[in-house]
Amino acid sequence: MINLIDFILSGAAFLLAFIIFVNTNKVNTKANKWFGTFVFCIFLLFLENVLLFTKLLKEDDIFIEIISISSFVISPIFYLSVSYFVAPIKKWKTIEFLHFFFALLMLLLILMSHLFEAYVEPEEVNPETVANVTIVFNIIFSLQVVPYCIMAFIKIIKHQKNIQSFNSTIENVDLKWLKNIIISVFVIAVFWVGDIVFKLSDTNSIFNLGSSLLYLIGILYIAYYWLKQKEIFPYNLIEKEEIETIIAEKALPEDNRKKLLTDEKLEELKIELLELISSKKPFLDNELSLVKLASLLNVSPHILSYLINKGFDENFFQFVNRYRIEEAKKLLLDPKMAHLSLLGIGFEVGFNSKTVFNTTFKKVTGQTPSEFKQQ
Repeated sequence: MINLIDFILSGAAFLLAFIIFVNTNKVNTKANKWFGTFVFCIFLLFLENVLLFTKLLKEDDIFIEIISISSFVISPIFYLSVSYFVAPIKKWKTIEFLHFFFALLMLLLILMSHLFEAYVEPEEVNPETVANVTIVFNIIFSLQVVPYCIMAFIKIIKHQKNIQSFNSTIENVDLKWLKNIIISVFVIAVFWVGDIVFKLSDTNSIFNLGSSLLYLIGILYIAYYWLKQKEIFPYNLIEKEEIETIIAEKALPEDNRKKLLTDEKLEELKIELLELISSKKPFLDNELSLVKLASLLNVSPHILSYLINKGFDENFFQFVNRYRIEEAKKLLLDPKMAHLSLLGIGFEVGFNSKTVFNTTFKKVTGQTPSEFKQQ
């Protein structure tokens, strides 16, 4: 049963990696190349188990040892995929090769060991020493997962804050699914350490079966949410550069940020923006972005972001959704809209999610939509 699951895991991981590499929707292309490589590394880990079980290869075969190196690159590859997901524009930096230093060192050691094994008598190698070295390297691999999970988690938390500067709806681009994967990988790493130290998989078949089923559920989870993902930065190069500038400035202390508008120009644009909001109600567009609203106001996204931050002391997400809530309050009290459910009201004013509508409504008014309607 367990070995059957390993076969299924190997095939499922390979198929998922293939689907991600093909990426028929062409969304988040650079990030998904790295993410596809991450899933392919998962496939290699399961393939190693399959090859050993079927006895097609032995543990000391050089091909098996080279495949095992995937365990030392899987964490940095996942971290780099997250880095590309959260960046409007990301270019490869030479220093990032350091992420693969340990894997390269392992490859050199493997090649050297096979190169010199002809000169070493088998009895000269202590089996206990080999076993201890294997345990040490497996623990290093498991512990390597931890800092990469933490760094990736921090990047996604920052991303979830940053997207509020240029998106009015964030549930499709907040990478919550990736954050859940990070938590899952962290838990699996704990399982790995426990397995290596206490040899649980060798002595406990239930643990072995449970961990295999956990991996299968993880692959299905990744497949489901990967297929649902949307382009995080659906902009042209110039617009992406402006978004990147906005994100970079957001990280600076308030006193170090540039003043982009005079006080007079700020007030002038503030009036124009309020007139646009009142007359055209662009906030009703559930896909309204900073870039789209900036084009309606005939200013750059950078200027509009500055205008909203300085003129209204809000970020773009707060600014747009405040107007959506005001519109929702009108509809909730309008007898002509009595046929609409609370969710229907939320959709009508530009929200894509019942949860976000209820949460935002309560944050702005101090009441839930149903409480407001019943008062």
